[in-house]
Amino acid sequence: MAVTRNDVARAAGVSAAVVSYVLNDGPRPVSDASRRRVLEAVESLGYRPDGLARSLRMGRTNTLGLVLPDASNPFFAELARSIEDAAYTRGYAVMVCNSADDIERERTYIASLAERRIDGLILVSATADQDLTDLTDLAIPVVALDRSPDEAPISTIRADNERGAYVGTQHLIEHGHRVIAFVGGPDAGVSDARQDGWRRALDEAQLDPSVAERAAFSFAGGFSAARAVAAQTPAPTAVLVSSDIQALGLLRGLDREGIAVPGDVAVVAIDGTTAGAFAVPPLSSIAQPITEMGAQAVAHLIDSPAEVIHRALENMLVVRRSCGCDQEAA
Repeated sequence: MAVTRNDVARAAGVSAAVVSYVLNDGPRPVSDASRRRVLEAVESLGYRPDGLARSLRMGRTNTLGLVLPDASNPFFAELARSIEDAAYTRGYAVMVCNSADDIERERTYIASLAERRIDGLILVSATADQDLTDLTDLAIPVVALDRSPDEAPISTIRADNERGAYVGTQHLIEHGHRVIAFVGGPDAGVSDARQDGWRRALDEAQLDPSVAERAAFSFAGGFSAARAVAAQTPAPTAVLVSSDIQALGLLRGLDREGIAVPGDVAVVAIDGTTAGAFAVPPLSSIAQPITEMGAQAVAHLIDSPAEVIHRALENMLVVRRSCGCDQEAA
């Protein structure tokens, strides 16, 4: 039989109310002697408070929900870790759900998490095209990361995708490349913004854009794109890739085509994951502020949940060997 608060009270020689004051640190003061007897009784009896009941009384559960499109993608895996780390430091747990890039599954998870009385939801949607208006009807605050537009009716925090792609393309132009291909994702939103940045850098350098390829945000997507890049005329000497996971597949695909990186084709990716650092050759990348995004999302949900914010964070160019640079970043 489970130990109850009344059992603790009897063992400590105090009332059940005093036990409550000790365990909840108030609202009334308790003498040091009584507090000591209560804590000793809790330890000796192995009493565990009913966390759910306490959460319902206090109106919060100290739990956040996180819905990701693909937990196997290194970028989303690292983003989830940054969110969990930030939540842990604030005394919160995170319930993680993987939508597998399925909108219906995403909606099911959102409804299920809301029913569990989470204190806030962090969403990386399966697509940038869906209408997020329905999320304003939830009784919990929501922050959308990565794929949601700034005009969304809920809070959004993302990297500056257009600017990041622009900087990555500029870096390749500075290497002397004049035919630079682009591998984007399968839909609008993030991929379109990154393609815009690629095109802007080429326009400013008075270079004609090479063909832009579309591929799934996956290893297989990048692998398939390699054949299309290799078949382009004139042959690209550099490629900007819209994600690290695609770039890892692209490296394998280019190797299959007999194309050396960076000797024949230079590659710059966008994401900045740890996986990219261990590629062969290591990926030069426009690193998204993964830790900062996670920390800001958690802080916003806990500290100012009623406010609607839209933030675009700066990326950072991380130079490694895939772009042809001799000096690899530490």
